[in-house]
Amino acid sequence: MKLKLLLFFLLILIGVPNSFGQSTEIKRVPDAKTPEFKFIGYWYTRGTASNIAPTNDLLRGQIIGRLFGPNTTNTHAKTSSFFEQRFVPMFIYSPQILDGTATFRSLFKIDMTWGDAAYGVGGNNGGGINAGQVNLQTLLANVDIKPKESNWNVVLGLQRMFDNVRDPNQNAVGTFQNSSYKLSYWGTQGIGISLFGNINETTTTRLGYFQLYENIIQENDDVALWMFDVESKIHPLVEVGADAWFVWDRGKSSGGISVLGQGLNSGLAQYNGAVRLSFPTNKYEANILWLGSHVAYNREFLSGRWWIDGYVMANLGTIDTLTDNHNSSGKYADIFGVAANASVSYKYGMTANDKISLEAQFTTGDDNGANDKKVSSVITGNIWGSPTGIYSSHKALLLFPDPQVVNRYYSAVHDISNMGFGVTAGFLSVTKDLIPNKLSGKLGLATALSNVAPKDGGSYMGTEVNVEFKYNIKVFLTLGISAGYLMLGDFYNAPSVKYDNVTGKPKDPFVIFTSLSWLMF
Repeated sequence: MKLKLLLFFLLILIGVPNSFGQSTEIKRVPDAKTPEFKFIGYWYTRGTASNIAPTNDLLRGQIIGRLFGPNTTNTHAKTSSFFEQRFVPMFIYSPQILDGTATFRSLFKIDMTWGDAAYGVGGNNGGGINAGQVNLQTLLANVDIKPKESNWNVVLGLQRMFDNVRDPNQNAVGTFQNSSYKLSYWGTQGIGISLFGNINETTTTRLGYFQLYENIIQENDDVALWMFDVESKIHPLVEVGADAWFVWDRGKSSGGISVLGQGLNSGLAQYNGAVRLSFPTNKYEANILWLGSHVAYNREFLSGRWWIDGYVMANLGTIDTLTDNHNSSGKYADIFGVAANASVSYKYGMTANDKISLEAQFTTGDDNGANDKKVSSVITGNIWGSPTGIYSSHKALLLFPDPQVVNRYYSAVHDISNMGFGVTAGFLSVTKDLIPNKLSGKLGLATALSNVAPKDGGSYMGTEVNVEFKYNIKVFLTLGISAGYLMLGDFYNAPSVKYDNVTGKPKDPFVIFTSLSWLMF
C-alpha cells in the first residue's frame, strides 16, 4: 500500500508542470552587453628627497634631459624635498551600432608639484592653493578601424609611436619596455596612420606614417617618419623580428620645442643628451634609415625559467647642408652608427618577481661629430622630440632614465648615444617576492663607460647602487619606496660635459622616493 501511494505522488509531481502548459527547459540568462563607453585611469603620487636640483630659477616646473646638462641640473650640499602627482585618464568609446568596427580612444595627463602654482595656464602645474590651473595635456586622440572578422586594423590620428610591431592600443606599456628595441628609439606620441595586421597565425606586421613637423604647409620643410616592422614566432617560445624606419628631414632647422628647436644641430638634441652636430651653415636636410633585427626566447617567462632577448640596430644616411637660399651645397656627411642590447633573466622562484636579470647596452661613438664628414654616433628620436627615446628596462634610477617620475625626468645617460660619445653599460638586478604577489624587493647595480672619452675627462661614467620595495595593498594599488646612489667617474672631470663648464667632478647624486600607484578599471 505504501509503495502504491509513493508512486502516485511521484506521478503527480511529474505531471503538474505540464498540466499548466509550462516547459521544463532551463532558460539561459543572456550575457551582459559590452559597454559602449569605458574608462581606464592611472594615478601616481611621489614624494622625493634628493640632492639634485636645477640652478636656473626658471626651470622649477617640468625638467627633462641629461643630468649636468643644459637643463642646469646639478648636485648640491642641500637636500631638496617635494611631492608630485599625476593623473592619466583614458576614455574609450565603441558604439554598438557599428558592431565594434570603429573605436575612439583619448588619453589625457594632469601633472603637478604640490604647492607649485594656481590660477594659471600651462601643463605640469596646478598644485598651489585654490588650484584653478588650466593644465590638461592631450596625449592620444585616435580612431581604430577594425572590420568584423578581419585580421588587420588601422589606427588614425594622435597615437602612441613605439619602436615595436605590436599595437599600443592592445598591449600594456610594460610589454614595449621589455621587447623589440625597448623604446630606446621611439617611445612617445605622434600623429599619423598605422596599419597592424596578421600575415598568418605566427607573423605580425606594422606599417606606419607619422608627421613629426609640418612647419609651413606650402613649403618643402616637413619632417616625416615611416616605419615598417615584422615579427614571427618561428617556435612557440622564439620570436624573431626585422624593422626598417626612415626619417625624411626637410625641416631646415625650423620648428621644434620652444627656443630649443629640433633636428641634428638643435639645442633640443643637446638638452636630451643626444648627439648634437655642427654644420658650416644653420640649415640642413637629411635622409636617415634604421635597419635592425631582434630576437626573444620565452618572453615574460611564458614557459620555463629562462628569458633571453636582444637586438642590433644600425642607423645610416646622409646630411646635406643648405645655403641661405635653401640651395643644396652638396652632401656634407655620411651617417653610420650601431646599437646592440642583450639581456638574460632567470626565474629562480615561484613568481615572476623571483628573478635575476643581467642586461648590457652598447652604442658606437664619435669623437668629432661631423667634422670628418662621417657620423658614427647612434641617432634616436630624441633629436626631434622630448622625451622620445625612453630606454628603461635596465631598472636604474639615476645612471639611465627611470620612468617612475612626474615632472622631473633626468639621468646621467639620458639617450643611448650618450651625447654622441657612445656607451657600454651593464645592469644587474635581483628581485624577490618576500610575500608572494604581495611584497617584493629589488637590489640593483648599474655601471657605464663612455666609448669615446671627452676632452680632459676619462671614460668611466660611474656606478649606481639601488634598492626598491613594492607592497601591493590591493590588486593594481601599490605602495613603493626606492633609493639610488650614483658614484660618478672621471668622465665628469671634463668641463665640456657640464653646463657650467667647471673643472672637477660634481658631488655624487642620490635619490630616495616613496610612491603610490593605482591602475583603475
